[in-house]
Amino acid sequence: MLSFFKISQRFLWVILVTISFSFNHSYAETLRVASGGIPPSLGNPYTATALPATELWLAMFDGLTRLDWRGGPRPGLAISWDNPAPLTWRFTLRSDMTFHNGHPVTAVSVANVFGFLLSVDAASFIVARELNNIADVVAIDPLTVQFNLRNPDAILPKRLSLVMIIELDAWLERGADGFAMAPIGTGPYQLDNWGAGNAAPRLSAFDNSWRAPKGYSSIVYRVVNNKTSRLQALYSGQVDLATGLSEDDVGDVETNGYIPFVTATTQIKSIALPNMHDGEHPLKDRRVRQALNYAVDKQSIADVILGGWVDVASQGTVPGISGYNASLKPYPYDPAQAQALLEEAGYTNGFDMDIEFVATLTPLDPVIFQKVAQDLNKIGVRAKVRQIPFSDFLRKYVQNQWGKVDAFGLFWNSATFQDAIRPFEYFSCFRVNPFFCDEDVTADIRAVQILADPVERETVMQTIMSKYHALAPAIWITNSAYVSAVRPSINNFRMLPAGIAFEELTILPSKSPD
Repeated sequence: MLSFFKISQRFLWVILVTISFSFNHSYAETLRVASGGIPPSLGNPYTATALPATELWLAMFDGLTRLDWRGGPRPGLAISWDNPAPLTWRFTLRSDMTFHNGHPVTAVSVANVFGFLLSVDAASFIVARELNNIADVVAIDPLTVQFNLRNPDAILPKRLSLVMIIELDAWLERGADGFAMAPIGTGPYQLDNWGAGNAAPRLSAFDNSWRAPKGYSSIVYRVVNNKTSRLQALYSGQVDLATGLSEDDVGDVETNGYIPFVTATTQIKSIALPNMHDGEHPLKDRRVRQALNYAVDKQSIADVILGGWVDVASQGTVPGISGYNASLKPYPYDPAQAQALLEEAGYTNGFDMDIEFVATLTPLDPVIFQKVAQDLNKIGVRAKVRQIPFSDFLRKYVQNQWGKVDAFGLFWNSATFQDAIRPFEYFSCFRVNPFFCDEDVTADIRAVQILADPVERETVMQTIMSKYHALAPAIWITNSAYVSAVRPSINNFRMLPAGIAFEELTILPSKSPD
């Protein structure tokens, strides 16, 4: 099993230098970032729940809670919370917090944000759809917010990390599009402008943030669509940090004297195998779905394409996440077993299979999906893969209408809650227009949703994962990794599930004279 972080020898040298020198905590020059893109909805933080969109929002907004890798919820705008009754959660806010426009953050302002997200006016937003179990939210004193639920929810503090707290008056005054152009939150940086073509946002430090920036007074993003161009911008000194790189870039980054960071995420790269197609369809048969898992050489993908930075997935999540079942093993690469299962299911001559995907965290996704198609073709499954724009994927994802395609790339995304419940729910009968539905496992999910005892909940979660392993609702390939690179003088780089903690970055000081 790979370690959570793999850190280059050069980075270890930087740590030693940091220990030797004294720090200068004063603000440094602008941090220049080369990114593959910015959120299509700009400053509207309710249209996505994962990277890459959330990275910029993490700098501008806070949730009541925040998540770290494989950890429980940590304080955000809320410093503590409790569950005094099965259907009640209370969150205590930090005192003396303000929005970027100086308006105070109070229990009323927070409750009003949730009131808006629970209204029909916000029904189209992805984040709002995660809140269906909340009946209402009320302020019970200036700094205490109470959530009244329809059903018990043991992980509500994790779920609320998705919800960025906005200055609602500004939203209501300007509308969604107007707010997106001039967002107001509480994060460590506030937007100055979006730059030319809304593709070069500039942010400045917000000193009243509870996570006020330690090193950089401003951030300037440059959208550079090609990852090779992002690397060249780093090497030529045009930017200080490049994101959205690939595992195969690590050696080149080190050779050029820069620091690579490979963050193993809690997302499983997978291909969804819907069993809810109209009429007869091969993927309705469990044996066919299992055969496709046996047919793909995932170890080759992990070792050769992804350079050994990730692990072959044995299930829909990773160790350390609630629901991970250590007794489950990856489907081995076994083309003979795959063909035997196809013959048993009545598909001796194979079948045609169209697969759609969108490149997300790594530019290597097209290579991975082509490799999957090659392996499937070897057992007679005539697979064709097609990359679609992110905007098309987002529309299908939001509406849960995937069209006539046979299968599609979709993360088993435990990063959102650092818990497997969300991918369980997504690959279940709970969804409107579900693409995968098994009534037995859905009943288990319904039961675990209301379990409060953590030990009992974990037992049921692992049972659900075992059932999914047998059902094979997806080709689980590998966990994912997020690759970034920085110039050597940047210190304290940390990648969170939602993005880079820009406020923690500092600059290594020059060596003090003797």
